[in-house]
Amino acid sequence: MARANPRKRAATKDKWKMKEWFVVYAPEFFGSKEIGLTPADEPEKVVGRVIETTLKDLTGDFTKGQVKLYFKIHDVKGQNAYTKFKGHTLSRSYIRSLVRRRTTRIDGIFNVTTKDGYKLRVMGMVIAIRRIQTSQERAIRDIMRDIIYKKAEELPYTRFIIEAVTGKMAAEIAKEVRKIYPIKRAEIRKIKVLAEPQV
Repeated sequence: MARANPRKRAATKDKWKMKEWFVVYAPEFFGSKEIGLTPADEPEKVVGRVIETTLKDLTGDFTKGQVKLYFKIHDVKGQNAYTKFKGHTLSRSYIRSLVRRRTTRIDGIFNVTTKDGYKLRVMGMVIAIRRIQTSQERAIRDIMRDIIYKKAEELPYTRFIIEAVTGKMAAEIAKEVRKIYPIKRAEIRKIKVLAEPQV
């Protein structure tokens, strides 16, 4: 049996010994909480990395385990790495659990600009309890669009993100949609930050 080259193993170990662990923090509007650790031999190599966590891990709310959050490291000071919000999505298993036979899923994709100039792609989703007509789908999508655009016009970026990921925005959509058709659920299923305002 071939033996592993001991020098090769030593080199690998030494590489790891040279690395340091950096503590990664969420942005201030998510409470500046610690969201993970990342190793690197130079602080510059940490910048640009994306860290995934859940809203449950950030808030301790066990009903929010399906909300995945993505943060991108933009700055390092000492052993601390600071992030910006990059986007969020709902887990596939959660979405599958909502979409059952004989229900209708209505999706909407909207590019919006917040009050303070952040450009976002926001994806909303409504699950109707039965099969519905195309005209009803259109009406539901219009409600989704109107609320999301209105929120973007009225709210600064940080407030818009918090209302979207915590379910407050989806609850407002659900309330309005239920006036025209019974639904199972409304969700903001995904957000992507497209551009920050030019300074």
